[in-house]
Amino acid sequence: MALKELDHVVLLVRDIEDGVAAWTRLGLTLSHRVNNPDNGVAIAFFLQPDGTFLELVAPTRDDSPYAKMLRENGEGLRLLSFKVDDLDEAIADFTARGVKLRGVGTDRVFVEPNSASGVLVQLWPRDRPHRWKALVAPTT
Repeated sequence: MALKELDHVVLLVRDIEDGVAAWTRLGLTLSHRVNNPDNGVAIAFFLQPDGTFLELVAPTRDDSPYAKMLRENGEGLRLLSFKVDDLDEAIADFTARGVKLRGVGTDRVFVEPNSASGVLVQLWPRDRPHRWKALVAPTT
């Protein structure tokens, strides 16, 4: 089995402040924010005690690819990211099973939504760190 455990979930939201408020009301604690003007997005992270996290992404300008996604699909689930022990082995396993992938040959590989009930699934190598986690003070 290539997918081992959930790594993170990405939700697309229209407004980052509204998204943060909604998930805070649901009991999650905001861990960190990132503004990425090059991609035209604001991102908010909710790190969970088990190491998984919820990532909210909101476009900050109309020409952002995320603004286009919002116009086409609305708010909601953007992707599920699952840990894999070995990315190359996972690619070989999924390919042998007839699963359609995108990004093969790069370090960002995804299962096409038409192979996963309409959901974009990211394959995240277990040993790959998340750059943003170094910026967050550890919680106990």
